Amino acid sequence: HRSGASARCRRQKRGSEDQAIGRSRGGLSTKIHLAVRGLGCPVRFTLTAGQKGDAPQAATLIEGLSAGVVMADTAYDAD
Repeated sequence: HRSGASARCRRQKRGSEDQAIGRSRGGLSTKIHLAVRGLGCPVRFTLTAGQKGDAPQAATLIEGLSAGVVMADTAYDAD
């Protein structure tokens, strides 16, 4: 039944934003942004859709954490 399939597709598109699933030329993707301690122990993480930018996540990841040095990929370059 064609109308049922269309409704199902619309529901999936709305729900994917809540689930950090993005769509690009390569298909569906998700990014994991992770803050770790010196030896790689996870401290905090966020999930975003694959097409979302990395820099806007930087402040959220390090907010309230005490650190003498912050090392990050250049994609996280932010004031």
